[in-house]
Amino acid sequence: MIDPADLARLKGTLIPDERFPDIRYFGGKHKYVNMETGEILYHYVHKIHQPTKATFCVLQDIQERNPELLHLLDVHLALDLTTSCDHDAAQLHEALLGVLTPARLATTDHVQEYETSYIGTKRSGNEIAVYSDGKRKVRPESPRVHLEWRIHGAKALRRANIKSAMDLAGLDHRAFWAKHLRLHIMPTLSRLTRVLEHRAARNGRPLSLERKQRTMSLLSRISRDYQGRFFAQGLDELLVRGLHPKPSRLYKPISNEWALPAPGNALWDEE
Repeated sequence: MIDPADLARLKGTLIPDERFPDIRYFGGKHKYVNMETGEILYHYVHKIHQPTKATFCVLQDIQERNPELLHLLDVHLALDLTTSCDHDAAQLHEALLGVLTPARLATTDHVQEYETSYIGTKRSGNEIAVYSDGKRKVRPESPRVHLEWRIHGAKALRRANIKSAMDLAGLDHRAFWAKHLRLHIMPTLSRLTRVLEHRAARNGRPLSLERKQRTMSLLSRISRDYQGRFFAQGLDELLVRGLHPKPSRLYKPISNEWALPAPGNALWDEE
């Protein structure tokens, strides 16, 4: 466990928020099971919300003095797209779901709720959360769409080149979102059906009427009313599984320049 003096230093770097007094820091034992031996083990988990530059300096100091004491396990990177009103935020949220096509997140488990939409799974190492309602922890007066790219586990963090607290302190947020915020206009059902029919015919295996109806039924189940276009993540995952070898050829890319933040951390820039 972290030395009490170091823990006090760590908590002292966090900016209190009277609206959410328990959200800045939480620490407690976490039970897990060794899958090889079945042994029940415990480790101590520290959750820190909205760390400051000073927080990372304290974490780095603790890591350097005792490299085995602290390990990064989860990192959530946030992007806020502010709007003029709540109605615009809700519309932007829905529009984003129609064009957001993140790079492969292993098996995609997409669950849409009214307030929050999830793309990817924790097990895959990467997960995206999108919401336009709920508690606003930053700039409570500003309507916005909130995106979080959640990186789970040491392997996924290494792939993202995040190995220490100071890697987070020096993160180029603009470059990160420029790479990960992939936006595309998806094909309509009629165009996609024509493409799949032509591809099957070129391969010498024309779609039978029964197979065409079955394919259209499958595609319709993942479609949404985004001006006749598809729910982007569901279609992307389905095509990757075998309907089309290179589904990105069916998409029209959209620039994400309008959504990109400054390279630094916006909260720190306001300090």
